[in-house]
Amino acid sequence: MATKVRTAVLVEPGESVPVEKCGTHFSRDNYVQGAIELTVDGVQVLGDEESDTIDALWSLIVTDLESFMAGEDVVIRFPERRYILALERASGGRVVVRFVDGDRVRTAVGRTRSVLEALTSGAVDFFNAVLSTYPVEEWTYRRDLNAAVRLYEQSRGSGGPPPRETRRNRTSGGGYGSAGKAN
Repeated sequence: MATKVRTAVLVEPGESVPVEKCGTHFSRDNYVQGAIELTVDGVQVLGDEESDTIDALWSLIVTDLESFMAGEDVVIRFPERRYILALERASGGRVVVRFVDGDRVRTAVGRTRSVLEALTSGAVDFFNAVLSTYPVEEWTYRRDLNAAVRLYEQSRGSGGPPPRETRRNRTSGGGYGSAGKAN
């Protein structure tokens, strides 16, 4: 089975839309609430009920994925909640993915490559969507996008193209074009 990642933004209490369709103008000061749905080998580890400041959460995930890919187990603490997402290496090229909220724990085990590809691809998709809103702090979001693209390429081993890109990245002189080559 595969690992799947989807990011949604809360537009009203109880209502979320995919980040690509939310129309929200992002800024680090806006504290946009959203959630990451993470399913590993059929087990939902994160869902809509684990919402937080979504741009800050993705930034933390990208930073900690870099440490994980360097060989460290990581504990990702959500920016505004008491939630924890942990990635721990297991034997046979697998990773234990664990969500903890007090007594509530959800755990899944998946192929390390599949989990890394899904998380880094989700980060690339998220930061591309954010950059399409022309955020005030564009350079910080672009920095996170560039890190996510690099990690995605490392997770694939072959340096293949990133998952998706936006017109803004093609025309701004940064990011990646449709062939996965630097502009």
